Amino acid sequence: MKNFGAQNMVSSIKKVLMKKPQTFMSKVDPQKWNYIAPLDQHLINENYNDFYKIIKNSGAEIVELGLEDENEELCDSIFTHDPSLVLNEGAIILNMGKQLRKKETLAHKKFYDSINIPIIGSIINDGTVEGGDCLWINNTTLLVGESYRTNKSGIDQLHEILKLLNIQLIPIQLHKYNNKGSCFHLMSVISMLDHDLAIVCEKLLPFDLKNILKNNGIELIKIPEDEYFKSNTLAVNVLALSPRNLVTIEGYPETLDLLSKAECKLNLFSGSELCIKAEGGPTCLTRPIWRN
Repeated sequence: MKNFGAQNMVSSIKKVLMKKPQTFMSKVDPQKWNYIAPLDQHLINENYNDFYKIIKNSGAEIVELGLEDENEELCDSIFTHDPSLVLNEGAIILNMGKQLRKKETLAHKKFYDSINIPIIGSIINDGTVEGGDCLWINNTTLLVGESYRTNKSGIDQLHEILKLLNIQLIPIQLHKYNNKGSCFHLMSVISMLDHDLAIVCEKLLPFDLKNILKNNGIELIKIPEDEYFKSNTLAVNVLALSPRNLVTIEGYPETLDLLSKAECKLNLFSGSELCIKAEGGPTCLTRPIWRN
């Protein structure tokens, strides 16, 4: 039986690719990596271990991403969501917009080859697409944000791959946010919580995206703006383990209250060090390989 394919953001996660923090993550130049402050290795590991336990306790199978050289400075490899997509037919290897992350795609390709998941396409040359800009709103519709990290050439290449599979790609032009070094993806303004429910930052939600969500019957929870910006956009980054069974960062009570009122189950962990400072939330820390 085929045990891969993740063409939505909310069905039950059965298998997921993750990567432990590199042991020297706190020693690298934070300006080089665009961390908002120097990191504490003990707190990074603590945040990650708490998150890992939530995923493990959900019953999902966790597989570890290996690097060819674990001593090479590839700190963002912990954010396994970005270098690839896994569809029902196989994996698509993306091409990172952040130069420091280019080599991560090689590790993803090697991983899929090792477990016999076919590579059905790759983004190449000057085209860039990062997983954080890719949002499934249903099994056959993928929204892709055009951002500092994902460009038109990459989107066009991905469109050509997906149309052979009868999957519609809808490009979304994102607002320009902060500086070009900052990680601002489509999923910095929206996360799917259920097939018919999403959490959004309404202020930064493109008008065409609002219409797409409305036309697809997706209800919106509007995140309080003060908590959104206080969290460096990460409070909107919510991972669905299954419909309305969510993993999110603690410390944002108004947001958590809105999620609870929408009858969502909340699995909380502290992401103050790993997520807020390093610009990657619960979704970023996972590449679902199989949702069922």
